[in-house]
Amino acid sequence: MSALDLPPGLGLAGTPLATFAAPARARRLALGGVVAVAGLLAVTWYLVSRHPYRWHASTQVVLPFAFLLIALLAYAVRRAKLAITRDGVRWGWPALAFTQPRARIVTAHVYVDGIALEARRGARWFLAARDWDRFDVLVRQLRRVELPTEEHATTAPLRQRLQSYGRFLDGLVVASVVGTLAVALWAA
Repeated sequence: MSALDLPPGLGLAGTPLATFAAPARARRLALGGVVAVAGLLAVTWYLVSRHPYRWHASTQVVLPFAFLLIALLAYAVRRAKLAITRDGVRWGWPALAFTQPRARIVTAHVYVDGIALEARRGARWFLAARDWDRFDVLVRQLRRVELPTEEHATTAPLRQRLQSYGRFLDGLVVASVVGTLAVALWAA
């Protein structure tokens, strides 16, 4: 006996034909950033606790925590998966995901450096090649689910490339580590 009876494609996510993750290097950078920022946060808090009544002690306590939240956000984004299903394209985690339903996708524009999913309404959803492992397999899976694709021998337009978060996210991780190190040196 089933507790839930829904027609296919309504309400429940389909079985992924392929799942893609961020490159291993980017995942390691995000994890290393979280560990480094957490360690520097502990050192900073220890240094501040030795002289808690200095003029900027409250800033030195709060700022590393803000950097830790940025590093944790980058780690969470790098742990997200991209899944290609017969129902569409899904980005996210098991508990929370964002979906571009197949019915809304008009064309998948395949560029040298990414894929732009054009929806009936709204902006294009850009999947940069550098943000996902096995980009060639990703393109093959989009063809396998019979999405209408349009090949382009050039790089994606700037408007689409600006949606790529990879380099910016890696920069935020590095800036968080450098910022926390600067606050630790300031507290010393």
